[in-house]
Amino acid sequence: MKKLALFFSLACSLLLSGCATTFSSQVSVFHEWPAANQDKSYIFERAPGQENNPEHKLYEDMLRGRLQNLGFKEVVAGTTPVLKVELQYATTLREVQYSPFWQPGIYDPYWGLHFSRGIYRRHYIYYSPFWGLPAYPRGWSDINMRSTFLHQLQIRITELNGNKKLADIKASSEQFNPEISLYVPYLMDSALKDFPGKNGSTSKVEFTINN
Repeated sequence: MKKLALFFSLACSLLLSGCATTFSSQVSVFHEWPAANQDKSYIFERAPGQENNPEHKLYEDMLRGRLQNLGFKEVVAGTTPVLKVELQYATTLREVQYSPFWQPGIYDPYWGLHFSRGIYRRHYIYYSPFWGLPAYPRGWSDINMRSTFLHQLQIRITELNGNKKLADIKASSEQFNPEISLYVPYLMDSALKDFPGKNGSTSKVEFTINN
């Protein structure tokens, strides 16, 4: 009987691993992209804290390849580019359901949705009168609590001379998993789909993902 149960469990795992899921995101686009051929030479501009950050470097590498496919060219040292590209990302605790045995989860009101503030920090806090702040480490979960997380990514392209903003694209997706690293590639693909996109639009973008 135990062998049969084990076989059934393995079979279900294999079956689920071959299933396809849909990644859904909301993308907002604002741009003044020139109608004429644009020189797409660029450099990355990094905010304080992004320099020498392994996570940020990984995401830059992902974006670098996608920009290259769109005709952008990162300049070498000693060459003056036309554009600068900024990459930001964040995770917001969206909703917490809790039992009467636990205090409700909250997140810092400093957060807003869709990058309404200018600083991006990846943390969230649960409050308990017994423990103070923070009560639980990042990523803590309990069977009595169910959270959703809004993962957000922003790509901004600006002229180096004159500082004119040419494109500001934001993508967000609500997920149960708090780890944004799992979704950054899909958020980038969503943000750059049909680049530069329709100015002033907000649309739902979906991708099929083979698990």
